[in-house]
Amino acid sequence: MNPSRQLEIPGRVSLVEGRGGLDKIVVETPGSSAEIYLHGAHVTRFEKKGEPPLLFLSEASEYTRQNPIRGGVPVIFPWFGPRDGLPGHGYARTTEWEWIETSLLPDESVSLRLRLPRHEDFEVEYRVTVGNELTLELTVHNPGGGVAGFETCLHTYFQISAIEAISITGLSNSGFLDRLTGTHKTDSSPELRISSEVDRTYQDTTATVEIHDPGHNRTIRIAKSGSRSTVVWNPWIDKSIRLPDFGDEEYLRMVCVESGNIGPDKTILPAGESTTLRVEISCGKFIGQRSV
Repeated sequence: MNPSRQLEIPGRVSLVEGRGGLDKIVVETPGSSAEIYLHGAHVTRFEKKGEPPLLFLSEASEYTRQNPIRGGVPVIFPWFGPRDGLPGHGYARTTEWEWIETSLLPDESVSLRLRLPRHEDFEVEYRVTVGNELTLELTVHNPGGGVAGFETCLHTYFQISAIEAISITGLSNSGFLDRLTGTHKTDSSPELRISSEVDRTYQDTTATVEIHDPGHNRTIRIAKSGSRSTVVWNPWIDKSIRLPDFGDEEYLRMVCVESGNIGPDKTILPAGESTTLRVEISCGKFIGQRSV
């Protein structure tokens, strides 16, 4: 018997075979549902009952033990971006995590705790809480004898009605690195609208970000703590065609708003200390640029 089955809760939490033969946890609450693959501790679905999914998942995604899943919430650790001879965005998103705890909370939400098998000098745990909101908490502990530096990011893909119809707020007057040009800029516009490829790392910002989506009649709110970086990404036309695990036109209904600590905001953690990156994803009805 798979020992993880002892962590199931009948009618609420179950371990099933997902795509590609990979194990996934299915969570049901009175108001929402979610799926989490143990491969990468990857949240691939979160939706509130009667509403469109909040997370985007590519129909072209590859489900193999060697490749990351495209969409949902990839866990980026201990580096962001490419590294010569090493997996892009780190090893956490292609490692099989251990499911170590399940909790049914008083408000009927469900909390799962997963652990990354020990790599190098870090101990890493991930708590996923499914309720009316989706709460993600990535905790890194440095048990070693010296200071350790690393990058973290919860690389969240959001499902939207149409890319050119949405607006993103919360980042006005924040400095950012435009990864397409390699230049540093500041955007003073009150909202970000997307009509071409965008790849921006906003630095030294702790702000809550909102995605206003009139087509789905909702505003998605991304609140965070323990994070000083926010990444906004959409591959647009040409890059979508080049990506082997992404549909040619899927850029039209997704946007990434990612929370983490990367580049100059990376974490420097003394020996014996821990740090937690926490992201809470919620949504309300769209009213102009307000939600209720």
